Amino acid sequence: MLVLASVAALQSVSNSTTAFGRFGDDFKPLSKSMLTNGEMLFTQLRMSQVATVRTTPLNAVHVAEASYGAGRGSKVVLVSLGGYIDKNRIVHDWIGTKSLVPKATPSYIVRIFEPQVETVGPSKNHYWNVIVNARNRRIISTFTYN
Repeated sequence: MLVLASVAALQSVSNSTTAFGRFGDDFKPLSKSMLTNGEMLFTQLRMSQVATVRTTPLNAVHVAEASYGAGRGSKVVLVSLGGYIDKNRIVHDWIGTKSLVPKATPSYIVRIFEPQVETVGPSKNHYWNVIVNARNRRIISTFTYN
């Protein structure tokens, strides 16, 4: 299920002239375990949302690696552009319906294999999943779920 993002593929995407041509095909669906037990949504962006993207996949990788992928043996195994919503921010009204659903933020999920990552307790999970805002290049969240 993992998709290896090669430098050549990222550069060919960057050479396109339109926003949708540059970023429209960068969405890769995530496994249910990466959606942190249903606590987040990650969906494909609409054309109007793609037009607001100001960060290339290569820049998102650089931002993620600067904080979480500097170890020896680390490698990027997935880069996906989509709409990120933290489901914990959805407001429910008194009758149980969803009254406020935040808008999806165009974001990259950069998955980095890091053999030296330390976890609490015994774990074979050696992946950082870094969510980078595609508009301003800031890290929104980081988690280590498979």
